[in-house]
Amino acid sequence: MQPAHFGYWLIRQGFAAWFKYIFRMIEGMPFTIEPIHPDLFDCCEKIYNQEISRININLPPRSAKTTLMTYLLVYALTNNPKCNIITEISARVFNILENPVFKELYPFKSVYLNENADAADDFWAEYRLKETKGKVNLYSSKKITTYAGGVCLFASIGSQITGYGCGIRNGAGFTGMLVIDDANKPGDIRSAVMRQKVFRYYVETLLSRLNNSNVPIVNIQQRLHVEDLTGLLEAKYPNFITLKKPLLDDAGVCQLPAQYTQERVKELQSDNYVFQAQYMQSPIILGGQVIKRDYFRYYPVNQTFNYKRILIAADTAMKVKEYNDYSVFIAGGVTADNKLHVLDMVRGRWEAPELEKTAVNFWNNYKCNPVTGLICSGFYVEDKASGTGLIQGLKSKYGMPVMGLKADADKLTRVENVLSYIEAGQVLLPENENYGFCPDLLNECEAFSRDMSHLHDDIVDALVHLISEAIAKNTVSILDFYT
Repeated sequence: MQPAHFGYWLIRQGFAAWFKYIFRMIEGMPFTIEPIHPDLFDCCEKIYNQEISRININLPPRSAKTTLMTYLLVYALTNNPKCNIITEISARVFNILENPVFKELYPFKSVYLNENADAADDFWAEYRLKETKGKVNLYSSKKITTYAGGVCLFASIGSQITGYGCGIRNGAGFTGMLVIDDANKPGDIRSAVMRQKVFRYYVETLLSRLNNSNVPIVNIQQRLHVEDLTGLLEAKYPNFITLKKPLLDDAGVCQLPAQYTQERVKELQSDNYVFQAQYMQSPIILGGQVIKRDYFRYYPVNQTFNYKRILIAADTAMKVKEYNDYSVFIAGGVTADNKLHVLDMVRGRWEAPELEKTAVNFWNNYKCNPVTGLICSGFYVEDKASGTGLIQGLKSKYGMPVMGLKADADKLTRVENVLSYIEAGQVLLPENENYGFCPDLLNECEAFSRDMSHLHDDIVDALVHLISEAIAKNTVSILDFYT
């Protein structure tokens, strides 16, 4: 098979197959496919096939997003060299189109001689071949003009693009696209003026550059702020969909293991604000939307405290599938001045027998303080779903002082009922924000949102139960349980 015929066959296999082959030929090595990539290949295919017209693609750094978009541009120009594209991605498009291997596969990208074509098709194929023969792509720092008359304009946010458009008027099929790559910059993102400047450029300039309504708009970026371009497009344009690919999946498994070791991930997690935005694609308001990180105080772990009460609270999950919430057990001690020290916390996904075993082991650690002889005053579990069975099992099998809690309000209301206590610095965590379970607790508290768009709230639920029982005027004691 001649290279041109192979190139014709290859591009008809779809974007993923074409990309993997072309990347290897041009880059001299195979593309490393990680768990994050299959959905991206599928998304690129749907963009070109016009199944998606408006999309935000949110990816962490080092996920090859610019590489994929670059090759998608080349794929589009190869399929239809008359298409019109506006994008900020520039340098590597030229390198790919002028690569000797690529030019051997696609010497005349708009004309393919189909052995099954009839006489009329052959006539027009030869005519088009003559029309384009001798013509070459023209390159500059601002644009590529293809030999067939298509244009790929390179335009950064804020630049003048008068006279250029995306797509072809009344064109059928894919005729171009608008690709916005990392519109917001980390150095500008905390400025409301700069955020609005980017959004105004989209509304006033980019949105007017479409030559027909079917031209796809692709906004690809790592999230930086709740009001970055993705956030504003989601809020103001219901037709925009979002493909969100966080660095860690719901089970905490890294989706770019070749790029990020466990040690590297832990290093990045030291700044939760940056990690949640750039790496998890779930930006939070700096310091927390509802429960701010700065509300918490810390107590020294090497000091002995005489607590008035010790209690345990639990929030149990509905199911153990990886996309469901965790179950959480949390212990606290109330000091003489009515402050709450969070002593310990465990979180996991457990089936009923293991959940019960975990509860018993956690109880055994706190049922009696070996220093003061103080007995834990109660084990509080929300009486719902798996919690109901846990309450019954712990009472009947182990005689534990388990009290069922009834949720008398929604989650946000329950949080706000104890928020003033946290805000006043009455809740103390061990040692510092990086100690033990503190990062998990603080991260979830910061991510908790009023619109309930956060991913998990199991730790927050358990903490709220613990605080509510710790500050209740009439705390149930162990004696009340047995009587």
